[in-house]
Amino acid sequence: MNKSKAIRTRIEIARQKLNKLADQYGLTDCRVMEQSVLLDELINTYNHDRYDNYKNKLFVTQVLITADT
Repeated sequence: MNKSKAIRTRIEIARQKLNKLADQYGLTDCRVMEQSVLLDELINTYNHDRYDNYKNKLFVTQVLITADT
């Protein structure tokens, strides 16, 4: 399993847990808030990794274009 897919799986599990906690305890419960923060951190990690991959691909493309000229 690649890193991106692993993070997406963890995000989905965290999201499901957040929904379950919210249904069980209400949106303002500290357990719900803590789970929400955890989910946010996972999403931020996923987005950061995707942005890094995008930058790397963009850099390679620019190098290839520059090499052709």
